Amino acid sequence: MEGDELAGDAADWLLRELGGKHRSQVLSTLAAVGVADVLQERGACSAADLAAQAGCELGALESLLRAAAGMGCLTEPSPGSFSLTPRGEQLCSDRLGAFADFLGSRTQWDAWSRLRDAMRDQDPASPLARALGRPLYEHLAADPAAAADYDAAIDAFTRHEAAQLRGRLDLQGVRAIVDVGGGRGTLLRALLEQADGARGVLFDLPHVVDGVRAALPPTIEAVSGDFLEAVPAGGDLYLLKHVLHNWADDEARRILQHCRDARVEGGRVVVLDAVLAPDNRPDLARMLDLEMRVLCGGRERRKPELRRLLQSAGLKIEAAVELAASSWMFVCR
Repeated sequence: MEGDELAGDAADWLLRELGGKHRSQVLSTLAAVGVADVLQERGACSAADLAAQAGCELGALESLLRAAAGMGCLTEPSPGSFSLTPRGEQLCSDRLGAFADFLGSRTQWDAWSRLRDAMRDQDPASPLARALGRPLYEHLAADPAAAADYDAAIDAFTRHEAAQLRGRLDLQGVRAIVDVGGGRGTLLRALLEQADGARGVLFDLPHVVDGVRAALPPTIEAVSGDFLEAVPAGGDLYLLKHVLHNWADDEARRILQHCRDARVEGGRVVVLDAVLAPDNRPDLARMLDLEMRVLCGGRERRKPELRRLLQSAGLKIEAAVELAASSWMFVCR
């Protein structure tokens, strides 16, 4: 009898874990159809009002709302009326909404469905490249709509990380920050607000820089190029935010060496990346490791691996600071 009970517990556990698919789509869909934004603006609303505002079928939306309430994202202050909780507020467009929307998109889910195929053969193409027919960054360069969705998702996560970074990176005396692979400059803007009198250089691929140049403030210069070839010279702080995990060691080392060689004397290289725990604890970095393998064939690293990689590029860690969501900051000379 005891064996049957244990088997039942294990089966219940498996079914709950497989239900992660459902929970993820509930969160993503709440953000994607705009329900979170409507509730943020109007406060408590009936399911019927939300359906009209979001252009959704009432019965399907009510099922979604009740599932979200069960997850702690919504409350039901009166029968049939729903409002956001602090968890649900994170799904708004000014928080992590675009990130949640992107993670539940067809592109993401199609790619993840191919992970099993990528593990069974020797084809180096990532699951996402198999789904799209081309690597991620080639796809973004060729598809402006996909690039806009991707950039919005990364911006949302970056705003969250910038808040965690505030006050934890010494910017005293910094005059030029070069954000290498900096996307639309979200983190660079946040850092410049804290670095009095500093200027910034946003460095990324041409299609990224061309799309954002006109919206940048005068304190930021947009420069396009390929960081595998070179990076702009003259900065006293080079920032690599979640760049190294896209690349194998040889390419990552090359990027780091370019930053080391381009900096002014005494300048720093700051690396932000997730760090894998030394054991098998169920942390976010472990899931991000798989995410990078799915998206572009990259991976997360353990702290000793990152230390060896940095040392092999001629850099020494002078500070290592844990941020949030398994991310760490490594300040290097």
